[in-house]
Amino acid sequence: MSELVEHVTDDALPDRPIETVELQNTRPGNEAALVTFVDGDSVYVKTATDTTERLTREIAATQYAEAHCSVGTPSIVAANSTADLPYLVTEPMPGTVLNDPWMDGADREPLVRQVGRQIAEVHDAEFDQPGIITGGDASGLNLTDTTWTETLCNTIEWRAQDWFADRFSDLPGRLIDTIQAVNPTLDGITPTLIHGDPSRINVYLDPDGLLDWERALVGDPAFGLVEATFHHLGQPDVSEDERSALRSVLYDGYRERAGALPTGLEEKRALYRAMANLLIPQAFNDWASSAESQDELAAEVREDFESRLDQARKVAS
Repeated sequence: MSELVEHVTDDALPDRPIETVELQNTRPGNEAALVTFVDGDSVYVKTATDTTERLTREIAATQYAEAHCSVGTPSIVAANSTADLPYLVTEPMPGTVLNDPWMDGADREPLVRQVGRQIAEVHDAEFDQPGIITGGDASGLNLTDTTWTETLCNTIEWRAQDWFADRFSDLPGRLIDTIQAVNPTLDGITPTLIHGDPSRINVYLDPDGLLDWERALVGDPAFGLVEATFHHLGQPDVSEDERSALRSVLYDGYRERAGALPTGLEEKRALYRAMANLLIPQAFNDWASSAESQDELAAEVREDFESRLDQARKVAS
């Protein structure tokens, strides 16, 4: 049993005796668990062990998305981002985690079509300016007063500060340099809410919903669509031939809901793909831990990332 999760649960719901605490797989700086009470009800409890910024963002984005987007969100039971141990308590999401039918061999086309629709549903929420979410609630979001270029660069910085493999510590800065170099190509966006982490374990079906809003931001919807494409189709279990076909289906799902793809998607896709793929070197120590030669694998990762930076510069030139 996690003493931290038990402590914040007692703080958030003092009159609910705890039966069990089942820790979940989580990222560095988070501690999350499924908490079951004596009466049989369960909730998910998340606390931040390093900083309150991510939970502040997640609480605000979840509340805002619930009020302004048609996509499903976790129902918040209790939340406090300013407590000594900040917490977010939510009801379990209804439906099926997309990763389950994906791994069970289901037809992938209807799955990715629905992903496209859900990403478009998040982009229902439009804003006058981009920015990193610093607070807010269902009535509005507090955003940094930054251009989209500045927002992207700041986003890379705070994502890299969370955790990053030491051997690739130079890559975030090199990506920032590339973004600043192609700055004019990023003008003219209509900012929308972006989920930031629409992975297979965060997408729910029947009913549709999106879990885990701690990486949410406001910016170019094309970036949100490219990130979703990476999370679902840029993985080793998707072949190159399948990837091209499924991307078309995912885009079709987006069009069905939004009416059209985001403006400038083709021109900016290479740059946004480089940013989405930053997750590969970032989490290298986790996914490459069993490799026979981590040095050889790391060299391949670096070469691939260098290629993506080159592609981004060429498209923007």
